[in-house]
Formats: sequence, structure tokens, C-alpha cells
Amino acid sequence: MQHVPLRSEHLLLRLASLLVAVAACAPPAPVVTPSLKPAGIATDITYLTSPALAGREAGTPGNDSAAVFLARRHQALGLRGAFQDVCPTGAACAISYFQYFANNDVKGHNVGAFIRGSDPDFYRQFVVVGAHYDHLGRSPRFALDPELLVSMRPGADDNASGTAALLELARRLAASPPPRSVLIVHFDAEEWELAGSRAFVERPPVPPSAIVFMLNLDMVGRLRGRDLLIDGSVADLPTRALADSVARAVGVPAARSSASEGRSDHTSFASLGVPALCLTSGFHSDYHRVTDVASRIDLVGLTRVVDVAEGIVRAAATRMWLPRPTSSPTIQ
Repeated sequence: MQHVPLRSEHLLLRLASLLVAVAACAPPAPVVTPSLKPAGIATDITYLTSPALAGREAGTPGNDSAAVFLARRHQALGLRGAFQDVCPTGAACAISYFQYFANNDVKGHNVGAFIRGSDPDFYRQFVVVGAHYDHLGRSPRFALDPELLVSMRPGADDNASGTAALLELARRLAASPPPRSVLIVHFDAEEWELAGSRAFVERPPVPPSAIVFMLNLDMVGRLRGRDLLIDGSVADLPTRALADSVARAVGVPAARSSASEGRSDHTSFASLGVPALCLTSGFHSDYHRVTDVASRIDLVGLTRVVDVAEGIVRAAATRMWLPRPTSSPTIQ
């Protein structure tokens, strides 16, 4: 695997974060600066798949710009960052929207926001809702049309759809917070063997024992009347039943699936023993190709997926969960 490094953009990325984090040390000014106010799922997908972002491959300027865009959207909603940055002195710095990570293959940054729960007895427990925002960019690595070489693969369904859905879900939850707190996390470098979500579970910003549930949105933009697929990693039967009942109540046909098993970010949470589910509309012929474009997204179906996701998150943030063994977490 060949890594495209952040190069000097990484320094610019950390300086420009002062625009988005409250006195934090974090990422760059985006190539394009769209409205900070929620503009709707279609507009968000259009921006995320634009040539300016060049397919959002981890470690590229386009990916950095996407990260800042996401952070600024959460800031506009009045949400604080989910992470605590580390200043050059090595001491804990301010609250940040960015969680930096690096391994031998890739460098990246998760983007996260915090929604405080409304119940004083439960706000110290957390539901994590995630979606990866990176894609292949111009790299033929893992592309299913490698003969097109460095052509841009915009990743409209994979996973601008889940990213835009997560922004809309954050808007809804921020307007009416559920009893438990919610961590909204946009994972980076999912295409690099789930590097972003693995970094998150290795250094979670809250005690792992306080995370009661995780929901992942990955490739949710091609429903078109088909069943919404509900996949799970270590989800128990009551959790799957919860998701099934929400889908029925919302009126979205759903089916259980293992299509994303081991292939998306919810599986990283197995190491924490967290019940985790993934919503997806499934694979298609445009997957990892230049033809995965915004015009092929089913916006009506995608909005219905957000309805289901909201119902699941609110149910998970309300129901009683059996306590898991207490671990010794690293708290940022």
C-alpha cells in the first residue's frame, strides 16, 4: 500500500483549525467555502463530490478540505468538538473537532462533534453515530476501473451519501437532544483497512464502558425502493429487533444482511464490546468507479434512511442497556 502523505498541508491544516475549534490546535481552510448553515443533503453531496475535493482520498488536500467543511458545519449547529487536542508542548490543549492518527500506511483525521444528552442521569452515557468521509480520490488502488488510472472517483454513494446523511442527522439531534449524549463521528481512511475507526476505538474520547451503542451509515444513497440492509458486528438480538421495529414504524422495508461485515467502521467497535449496526442500501455496479456520481443518488430514499437512523439513535439513547465490564480507558 502506498501512502499519499499530508506534506506541508498538514501544517496549514493545523493552523487553520483555529477557525473551527474553540481555541484548538487543528485543520486547513477548504478549497471552496460553502455556506456554513445546513444546506440540505443534495447540496452537501454536490460539494463532497466536487472536483475541488478530488475524491477525498485520505492524506490529500481534498480530504483535508472535506474535514474542515464537516467541522464548520458542526460548529454552525452550535456543537462542540468531540476530541481534546494536544498542543506542541505535549500538554492537553483545547477541545477540538479533529482526532489525528497515523500508521505505517496512512495519516488522517477523524472529525467529531458532541451532542449533550438531555437527561441528567444518562448524559454521561453515549451513542456513537458514524460515517466515513474518505474515498479513493484519483488512486487506482482498490478501484474497480483501474484502467482509468488517475481519473477522479467521486464516491457519491461511497460515502458522500452517509456523510451527508450524518450531517442531517446531527442537525435533527442538535435541535432536540435525546436522553443520552451522542458522538457524531466522520471517520477518515476507512478505505485503508478502517484506519480511522480503529484509531477512534484505540483512543476513544470517552470511557469505552460509557458507549452503549454504535450506528454506522455506509453507502446509503441507492435505496430506490429496495430493502434497507441492516448489518451488525456484535449487535445482540434485541438490538437487531430494535432496528427492525424502527424501520417498520417509519415505513421503510428492511432486511438483515452481512454485506458490510468486516468492511466498514462498525466492525471496529467489536474490540470495545459495543453493540453496533450498519445501515446500507447495498453494493452496485458503480462501486469504486468513476461513475459513482451525485446524479445517481436517490435523494428521496436517502432521506428515508435518515428517518430510520434517527429513530434507531433515539431508541438506543432511551432504552435500558445491560452494563458491560468496566475497562480502564484512555480518556482524551
